[in-house]
Amino acid sequence: MKNIKLNKYTNRAQLFEAVADTCEKQLAKTIENNDEASFVIPGGTTPAPAFKLLANSNLEWKKITIAQSDERWVEADHSHSNQRLTTENLLIDNASTANYLAMKNSAESCNQGEDYCDQAYKKMPSPFSVTMLGMGLDGHFASLFPGSKEIEEAMNPANKKLCMSIDATGCQVAGDYPHRMTLTLAGILNSQLIILLITGKEKLTVIQQAQQSNKPLKQPVAALLNQTETPVEIFWAE
Repeated sequence: MKNIKLNKYTNRAQLFEAVADTCEKQLAKTIENNDEASFVIPGGTTPAPAFKLLANSNLEWKKITIAQSDERWVEADHSHSNQRLTTENLLIDNASTANYLAMKNSAESCNQGEDYCDQAYKKMPSPFSVTMLGMGLDGHFASLFPGSKEIEEAMNPANKKLCMSIDATGCQVAGDYPHRMTLTLAGILNSQLIILLITGKEKLTVIQQAQQSNKPLKQPVAALLNQTETPVEIFWAE
């Protein structure tokens, strides 16, 4: 795939250093060209070491807006909040001066908060300088779960929404918090660079299968791996 690059590392320390370095260079380049940048990041604990390295960089953090790729509809101090993980692992040290756009807003439900979230994300520096994603063994990224009720609309590249409410009830990997806000596929492709950070042999196999099968509604990551609009760099270590 012309737009897909696979970077393999012998250990996770090298992996996280490479991810942090790539993000730093892309963000610095965008600031140099546009005097502002945007950094979309995933939740979960996997990217935390890369975030901590990046937080010590000498980027002009005041010119960078950080936002989540997806969020459970829980309060910011909740143990499963992506915002909490970001606050603890990235918005520290030098990066504490960055602008942070919370995906979870004051609306009672995802559905009610969707339009507000979408409009807020449309005010970010665009296209996003870097969008970092993780991936599940079912091929989902952000909160684009196969089998979720809104998956077809959210995965439609012609969808003009950047953010959508997702009800992943019944999707096993969504866990106890199926009500999510997520970037759409179109929102994610609205990026200068997409970084897909994965670890373990099983996830590398999922990537290889998705490239061959190209069934994005069953394996959403196939939509990233078989498009030509936005460069995707996969960073992997066992």
